[in-house]
Amino acid sequence: MNATLTRFPLTRPEENGPAVLWGGMYESGSLKHLTYELCLNAAPRDARGFVEISGSSTALALDLLGRRRRLPTVAVADASGRDHLTRRGFRGRVHTITSIGEAHEVCLEYERAGWYWPRQFTNPALVGYVERWAWRLLRQLRADWPGIRHLVCGFGTGATVAGLHRVFAPLGYAVVGLQARRGDPVPGWRNYALQNVGEQDLFHRYQADIPLATAAGADAPGRGALQSLVAFAHTHTHPEQVLVISHDGRPRGDLAGRSDDRPPWVRPRSPALTDRPRPLG
Repeated sequence: MNATLTRFPLTRPEENGPAVLWGGMYESGSLKHLTYELCLNAAPRDARGFVEISGSSTALALDLLGRRRRLPTVAVADASGRDHLTRRGFRGRVHTITSIGEAHEVCLEYERAGWYWPRQFTNPALVGYVERWAWRLLRQLRADWPGIRHLVCGFGTGATVAGLHRVFAPLGYAVVGLQARRGDPVPGWRNYALQNVGEQDLFHRYQADIPLATAAGADAPGRGALQSLVAFAHTHTHPEQVLVISHDGRPRGDLAGRSDDRPPWVRPRSPALTDRPRPLG
């Protein structure tokens, strides 16, 4: 399925449950494809390749887009990110690191050598790229899904949730980011209080306006991204009014072995949360 889709792949897997935008239907297996397809238009034409601190969807999008341009991609990630990318079929090189400081230095070395580093944790332009496809999503929801009034997506860099907020919130929609719980990492997600780069962080200017809830519960360690998002949507009084933005989810379990690809309707409805998030609306 091409990244230039005019319509987003949305379904409602459960009767009276949340709707889901299946980002895994895009060619890189991630909704990030749309954002980085736009981002790489700003890359220098003489770039030797692409490098980014990522162990999940961003690296996969850069990998595919880089191969189209016949350019290599290097993902800078810890061991768990490396293993996740390997399971997802990443074809580039993974430079394994043990700290964010080390990751930053590795990317700087590549950048000085002529590689393009999008700097996804600090680059505010990424929010604008998300806004461009978010307007298209808004038009589709207004036309075909008028009952949707709330959006929830996983919180990684914050670019997706910030871009959605800028488009949807002024029109009365509620937008929430779901962050990882301490000690229970989700590939591609972070906990903002524990993992941020201060005032330079892309999300710094939005933190007062965009609510972040915390995923999973003590009774369900290791829950993947899609399960966490759907479980959170079910805490809403009207889950049928919630749209889950699943960056790399697919409507069928056709990527065997990935815990977050199981259909949401096979999971319990209302697991406990570690802390009760602010209401979606």
